Amino acid sequence: MRDALAAVAARWRDRLVAVDDLRGPVVVGCSGGADSLALLASLHATGHDVRAVYVDHGLREGSARDGDVVRALCERLGVPFEARAVAVARTGGLEANARTARYRALDDARRAAGACAVAVGHTRDDQAETVLLNLLRGAGTTGLAGMPARRGHLVRPLLGLRRAETAEICALLGVAPVRDPMNDDLRHRRVWVRRELLPRLAAGADRDVVEVLARQAELAREEDALLDELAAAAVPGGTGGTLDAGRLCAAPAPLARRAVRRWLGSPPVPADAVERVLAVAAGRRRAALLPGGRRVERAGGLLHAVAPPGDAPPDAPLAVPGRVSFGGYRIEAWVERAAPVRWPDGRAVAVVDADRLGPSVRVRGARAGDRFRPIGRGGSKLVRDALAEAGVPAGLRPSHPVVTDAAGAVCWVVGYRIDDRVKVTARTRRYCWFTVDSEQSE
Repeated sequence: MRDALAAVAARWRDRLVAVDDLRGPVVVGCSGGADSLALLASLHATGHDVRAVYVDHGLREGSARDGDVVRALCERLGVPFEARAVAVARTGGLEANARTARYRALDDARRAAGACAVAVGHTRDDQAETVLLNLLRGAGTTGLAGMPARRGHLVRPLLGLRRAETAEICALLGVAPVRDPMNDDLRHRRVWVRRELLPRLAAGADRDVVEVLARQAELAREEDALLDELAAAAVPGGTGGTLDAGRLCAAPAPLARRAVRRWLGSPPVPADAVERVLAVAAGRRRAALLPGGRRVERAGGLLHAVAPPGDAPPDAPLAVPGRVSFGGYRIEAWVERAAPVRWPDGRAVAVVDADRLGPSVRVRGARAGDRFRPIGRGGSKLVRDALAEAGVPAGLRPSHPVVTDAAGAVCWVVGYRIDDRVKVTARTRRYCWFTVDSEQSE
């Protein structure tokens, strides 16, 4: 085994990608197939601290036994092994549900082990298949860029190797990989691309189209990264998960579309939904409904992504000093003895009389009928009217945070003003500070 590992390291070390900055343990997702077994052995042979995790989806009889192949190799290599069983939802796309469950289990294993990354065995052939699959779905530049070598904690060290080479590594090690019968089922789109489409393209083009597609993905990825930078510069995201509607409308259409997709995050929204969001930004629509029930509204020149209707977040006690999360915001409080050198405007930062506030503070959502007395305005005002004036869309007002005292009286409408009864006066001796920030800024 030692000689075989030395041969693997000597021949393939320089072909592994995204591994130079791996500092610490690495969880290797190992199915028992040739690619994942070769990945495990290659990382071990090149000096990485690896531990294998076999995820049993329970989708076919005897799947748990496939883990025995991984366990046996781990024993020969002297590396830790763990098997994790997952439940895969049977509604919707089975393959996508299995992938989601698998990656969740691998990331749970990473956190439990204190590992720096999760490595999976996608090869250059997988990259070519992914590019074709995305093209058939109607992908843009991001889809044609295929799979990145690294995204967050996920790394794909074998994107520089071909599938035939992983089989060669297994042969060198004397390992018989597991063969998944699903890889022969042409009803699966990826299997059809692998077994039918790629061979026909190679025959028609009279060249290795896997290499062509993989190189195309590398070029597209560089261009995709540049377009992301240009979109972020043209339409930067605002605080609280907002987007500037004016800057979005002024940006070139390709950058505007990309800015919307970046802002809305994963899963990517379809092209027609992006166009609806741009129509909201331009004032041609009042709102845009997105897949999954989210809605985009415009208020105060900003676009807001509103979650599907549901219960408001539960009330959250706020210790002073301390911080609390509520509705996508972080609210922090502390007390000082000296008066502020510069007084805040009371929107994102507020200062009140700590003794008039009382010892107990809570953060909750704005409720129908809530009233308070805005400082400097005279008279009382409905909290939801104040939020409308502050540009908070109607769909977000029930979950927008307000700070109350022990009796439930509103002391600060976040983003608007404090209540007159907790204002600082000449008799104030302790000053309670509040700050609010979006959790998206972390």
